[in-house]
This record gives sequence, structure tokens and C-alpha cells, in this order.
Amino acid sequence: MSSIFGMMLCLFLMIFLAGLRSFGALILFTFCFAALLTVRSVSARRRFMRGLTKRVNDAIAEVTNRPGDQLSAKQFRHLAKSGEKLPLVVSGVPGLQLHVARASTLEKNAPEKWVAVFTVVPPENGTASFDRLVAAAINAGPGSAHTNVA
Repeated sequence: MSSIFGMMLCLFLMIFLAGLRSFGALILFTFCFAALLTVRSVSARRRFMRGLTKRVNDAIAEVTNRPGDQLSAKQFRHLAKSGEKLPLVVSGVPGLQLHVARASTLEKNAPEKWVAVFTVVPPENGTASFDRLVAAAINAGPGSAHTNVA
């Protein structure tokens, strides 16, 4: 689309600039114009994805208390495209999963929206200890070091 716009702009500029009145200049101008617009939009998309990945990584670090469970932007895109769930470990206990998806909108020109959801899957055996772990995590405030023994 941007190359077509660049070619129309070059054809218009040919009226005023004699240097653009050749086929080679038309092709070069069209290519450079399209490349310039494409590079800007790709860089904006990458910046958006890095910011979104950082926000999800902050949430992962807060929930799991392990900053080593970080996603790269490439892994984030893969999770969104494939629909896979990323298993996470909380205090050595598996059962937390991250699911990332693009939110659908009815509007044509609506901004892109993403949804990141943490789901808890209890283990098949030992659900009572898992329930106590979840209850302790919910009742314990940030930075508290005490444990509840039931």
C-alpha cells in the first residue's frame, strides 16, 4: 500500500522536479518511500511488543517470585499465535499456567488488544495441600514471612 502511495507521490512530484522524470528515479523513489514507512511501522510494533512483554514479565515475577521465568518478545508472540499455555512454578509447586491471546474486537480500525490470563490447575493428587498453599498465598500480604499451619 505504501509503495502505491509512494509511486503516486512520485508521479505528482515529476511535474515540479525534473530529476524524477525517469523510470529509474520512479522505482528508486517508490522503493525508498515504501521502505521508510515500513521500517517505522515495524519498529513501532516491536516497541509495542517489548512493552507488552515487559508488563507480562513483571506480572510473572510478582506471581511466581522468580525473576528467572522471563519471556522474550519472540516467545510471547509464539504463545499468542500457537495458543499454548506456559506452565509456571510457584514456590516449587507446579500448577500455574499463562495463556496469551489477542482480543477480538468488532470495530475495523480498533487498536490491538491483548489478554494475558493466569490459570491455576490443581494437581491430581494432593489437592488439600495445594488448597492450603493457595489460601496461604492469598492471606499472606506482600512481604509477610509468617506461615499458617492447619
